[in-house]
Amino acid sequence: MALEKKYILPAVIAGGCLILIGAWKLNEDSPSDAIRPSGVTPLNGVQSVGVNKAEAGASTSESLASGEGKLPPTTALPSGHEAAGTLNDQVERALAAMDGPMAANLAAKLKECEINLKILEVEGAQGARPNVDPAIQALRMERLQEYQRINASCQTVPGDRSRARLRLLDLAVQQGVVGAAIESFEAGSREPATLARVVSDASSGDVKAVSTVAMYDTKVFGITRDEQDAARYALKLASADPAIGTRVINYLKIAESYAVPNSSFDLSGISSAARTKGAENAERLKERLGKKAP
Repeated sequence: MALEKKYILPAVIAGGCLILIGAWKLNEDSPSDAIRPSGVTPLNGVQSVGVNKAEAGASTSESLASGEGKLPPTTALPSGHEAAGTLNDQVERALAAMDGPMAANLAAKLKECEINLKILEVEGAQGARPNVDPAIQALRMERLQEYQRINASCQTVPGDRSRARLRLLDLAVQQGVVGAAIESFEAGSREPATLARVVSDASSGDVKAVSTVAMYDTKVFGITRDEQDAARYALKLASADPAIGTRVINYLKIAESYAVPNSSFDLSGISSAARTKGAENAERLKERLGKKAP
């Protein structure tokens, strides 16, 4: 089972210009700032996990400053059987039914809730704009009402939504949803099951998991140096592949920049076993990414 890909591309209109608040893509093609080990400063000039904004998406602060992007659709509510009842009803139903894929999708919705809240905060801070073209103002109000509707749905989830999201991700991890473990890890989970699943997903060719295993100290995941070298070698091979290289190169740059302890990924002393496993992992990366549109 794979974590369903969801694009989260909220925007607001300010002063007649469309401003992209953030772009998140919950799949292997989108590096996240949360992937970076805490307390580690970047090397080699790589300042953000979103190295290529056109591919990986800009961070919230960068997008606010740049004014890049276009007005996208909102996607905050699940469709089909998931959409019955409030967002909290859906969360409770997923947990009660132990529905892993549904839990993973709802975890993505709760992440979007936080993005949506940032949009509303920006809009509130900007206030009224009497000199804005009426057509632009009407469109802005239409979108603002949509974000308010989304926020009302998010508010049905009581308490700390980040905790609810972790519960959903934990369930998705338990149910074997590929991609859920790395989302849970980035959200702060260090449960043994989560860590083990990140390593497993990396071996299955999940590029986000491969990058994370490659950059963190081996003690974090309880892996050997050979296992980490295999992940690093897989990234190097995949980044040079003509079919998927452009979709992997940012992950390699990120992993090399924030790696602990060897930022250069010097694999001159890699063992034959690690080289073999790395080559196998690179093939799995190619297979997984090859099934997805760029």
